[in-house]
Amino acid sequence: MSSNTNSTNAKPAGRSERRNRQRAKDFHHRYLALCRSKNFHPLPEIVKTKKKNQSFLDVYGDRFKCYDWQLITDALREDNSLNNVALRLRKTYAEGADGLVPHSVHEGNGAEKTPLIDKRTFKQLVETLATFLRTNKVVEHFTIEGFPLAGVRLCTLITGLSQNTSLTELNLARCSIGDEGCKALCAEIKFLPNLQLLNLTACQLTVKGCQAVADVIKFQKMQRYATSWEQSLRYGDIKEDKLMGLRYLYLSHNPAIGDYGLLELTDVLKDDAWVRQIHVCNCGLTDVAAQFLTECLNMNASIEKFDIRDNIKISNEACHEILVKLGANVDDDGSDTASASKKSPKTLASLREHCEYLEMQLDSERNRNGQLESTVEQLHLQIGDYAVQMNELQRELGTLVKSRNELLERLKKLENKTSKKKGAGCSLRRTHSDAMASVNHEAIETLMVATTSKSEAVVKKDHHSREPQQGGSSLPSVGRIIERSIGDCGGAGGGEHEMALLMDPVSEKF
Repeated sequence: MSSNTNSTNAKPAGRSERRNRQRAKDFHHRYLALCRSKNFHPLPEIVKTKKKNQSFLDVYGDRFKCYDWQLITDALREDNSLNNVALRLRKTYAEGADGLVPHSVHEGNGAEKTPLIDKRTFKQLVETLATFLRTNKVVEHFTIEGFPLAGVRLCTLITGLSQNTSLTELNLARCSIGDEGCKALCAEIKFLPNLQLLNLTACQLTVKGCQAVADVIKFQKMQRYATSWEQSLRYGDIKEDKLMGLRYLYLSHNPAIGDYGLLELTDVLKDDAWVRQIHVCNCGLTDVAAQFLTECLNMNASIEKFDIRDNIKISNEACHEILVKLGANVDDDGSDTASASKKSPKTLASLREHCEYLEMQLDSERNRNGQLESTVEQLHLQIGDYAVQMNELQRELGTLVKSRNELLERLKKLENKTSKKKGAGCSLRRTHSDAMASVNHEAIETLMVATTSKSEAVVKKDHHSREPQQGGSSLPSVGRIIERSIGDCGGAGGGEHEMALLMDPVSEKF
């Protein structure tokens, strides 16, 4: 019996311990316990945010004291329950020598005031937030607004952010991170596929900051293409909505971005199919940036909203052209008075505004129609020029073909003439018997010259001499040849043998 009673008592004790551990890691329970232990009155902003099935912290801390921030820091250190954390400041603060002071006081434009948070407490708060991001597995929305997070403070926060896998929204509005902080932040968040919203409003960004954000979009775009390719190889359905990555960008109130900062974004967004909304209000844009945006929207049909309000250098015509490109998706924004009047024109003033809006839209359409007509005329003129050029090229081709044919005919005639001359100049080929006879004849002549030598005396008759007179002493000159054989000619037999050799010189050889 005693063992049963001990076991039954141990079960509720174990349950209570587990419950106490869970409560110790719950922000609200821990905060109330810390307030009771230190005899502080809990802040109503924190107590009221506790609702059923909703665990979040969303407060404005401009009126909090230093010990209030210390309690919040201690309660957040081991929390595992909050899925939405938002610590906001209405004013923009800078980190001074003693702690956080308003930005106007930091620049020397106002009287000295006590810091909102001392330097030691602010350092502990940033380190606690980094630990919270590292250990909390359910947080989805994280907002730090108005705190100065430049340099070492941002690097500390990034160390916890890089190990988080559940975050979907990151808001660092008015944190003055600058271009260097934006580069360091983007180098880590591009590996967070669950992060869909990035808010860098009024963070002192320039063109370099936009380049860092564009690199994130480009990197995640390649990752999405690789994932979709793998799914297609496995004969699976490619669901673009489930491919994670950035979809909403807030870069408003960074006037140093300018036209070329927007160009960095639009160049990457031309072939992107996942980013849905981009906000660039009050970013120093002009009609050049509007032209870049129009070219991007001509190629990208997945963008639902591109907010370019408060850019006073953009003309109304460019704004309406962008509205036409975006269509009804831009009209969903309630900030546009013309769209609101278009939805419910009940009063006379709203009807007038609606009519003005329609007239402006009609003017923009007329301008576009005129531009299209001018382009069509230019294309017709270009077609006429191309036809004239084609005719000239055909004529030149005909002349070239004719000259080629003439050259071929001349070449054939020259070949015929040369062949005729060769045929006339070459002698007929003799037969073998004729050739042998000529050779024998030449051999006989040489042998006759070699065997017999004759001395010839030629006495020429003087045709001018007179006939011999009777009793005269002069003798008539008669032209004759006296031949005398030299050497022993032998008998008749010898002469016959020589004649036989002369007649057949080849037979002696054989």
